[in-house]
Amino acid sequence: MSQQYAPNTTQFKLSRTIAPFHEEEMEPEPLALRPSHVEVAAPGARGTVMLKAPLAEVPETKRAPMIIEQDQSLVETTVDLEEGTKRRNRELHEKLSAIEQRGVHWEAKLLAEVEERQKAHEEQLRHFKEHLDEACKAEEERLMAMMEKFHGEIIPVQETRMADEEEEVRVFVHETVPAVIDRQSGIIGRKLQKAHDTFDIENAKIMKREQKIIQRFERHVERTAQSFEDERATRRGKFMLLEEDIDDVERVDDRAEERHCVAVFDELEAIAAVLQAECRRRELEDNSLLDSMLYSQAKLQHSVLESFGADAELDAP
Repeated sequence: MSQQYAPNTTQFKLSRTIAPFHEEEMEPEPLALRPSHVEVAAPGARGTVMLKAPLAEVPETKRAPMIIEQDQSLVETTVDLEEGTKRRNRELHEKLSAIEQRGVHWEAKLLAEVEERQKAHEEQLRHFKEHLDEACKAEEERLMAMMEKFHGEIIPVQETRMADEEEEVRVFVHETVPAVIDRQSGIIGRKLQKAHDTFDIENAKIMKREQKIIQRFERHVERTAQSFEDERATRRGKFMLLEEDIDDVERVDDRAEERHCVAVFDELEAIAAVLQAECRRRELEDNSLLDSMLYSQAKLQHSVLESFGADAELDAP
């Protein structure tokens, strides 16, 4: 099956451009002064915004030549950037056109290679089918010959050998084995009787040993249980004695703490009584001081009124 590939019809478009720049669009006097808004307000009134006229002439400044020179340099730099951008765009368009031409050439080359590959594939497939058919036919012939040899030569020999083996098995089972069993049964019977007697003796020894172990274990369990009970009783008694000692110590501590608390409370009551007495004494002193201050203030006011009041102006010559 041949595959058809559509030619490359991709169109490359460049959208990266720079805005045109013209010197005539700039201000003729970049350093000219502009009018400004000034807020004027009368005392106690709202402010009014007024337009203040600029100066008639631009005052001389040290920065003016530098600003003009920098402005001209920016104009020249912008023109150079625009020309460089256009040149790079033309170069990019030329490279994209060359890439498109190479793509068309490679598509035609790939179509030719695909057709050659398809033809080579069909030729190899036909050659493989021919060799496979020949190999299958030869293998089938060898298999049929082997099956004929197996059924004609190998199977009869195996049947004869099987008959001989069956005869040997019959002789071994029905003649050889019974004779050997009869010959060995006496020896085996004596050995079995001896082993049985030995087993009874060993079994009796093991039973006695197990009984002794069981009795020792029972005695150990009884002693251990009694030991646990003795320890439990001893521990309970010790705990009771310890609790009584702790109670005695706590009673003594409680009595001491109670005496200490009573002394502290008595001292607190005495301090409270002294504090109340001091408060009453301080209150009396403060009242007397305040009365003196009020009396002095009244006398001072009276003296001021007599000396500097309206009656004093009338009495003055």
